[in-house]
Amino acid sequence: MAKFASDEVAAAARDRVIAAALAARDQSDAAFAAQDAEAVAALLAEDLVVNTPANRVARRETVLGFFKAGRMDYESMDVTVEALDARGDQVVIMGEEVVRPKETAANAGKTVRRRFTDVWRKESDGKWRLTIRQATIISAE
Repeated sequence: MAKFASDEVAAAARDRVIAAALAARDQSDAAFAAQDAEAVAALLAEDLVVNTPANRVARRETVLGFFKAGRMDYESMDVTVEALDARGDQVVIMGEEVVRPKETAANAGKTVRRRFTDVWRKESDGKWRLTIRQATIISAE
């Protein structure tokens, strides 16, 4: 579960729409930790587009390929949410992630800090799915 950077962000997290998107993100984080490809896939929108930490644009199938190849496997992940914004059927989540990648992932054994922006969308089936993600590595030590 993410930490909130301020009382203002924590208050925004109590909004029912934002809380639903955060719950979906928590499910995604748990699926990543468990390396559950089926659960991860269920939380990604069909039209997902990601600006990856490797500075490449990737679509859903490519992201799932990275995941299945072990390139997105972490010993730990700490998230600090710095901004939350509900916009109709979408919620924007912004902040910082600190991850420790495992053996087959880039920067394995290092502590990687990255900035992220996620856009989660409530789809016609009522489920929240990640539709846009941007992540930029700011340090790997």
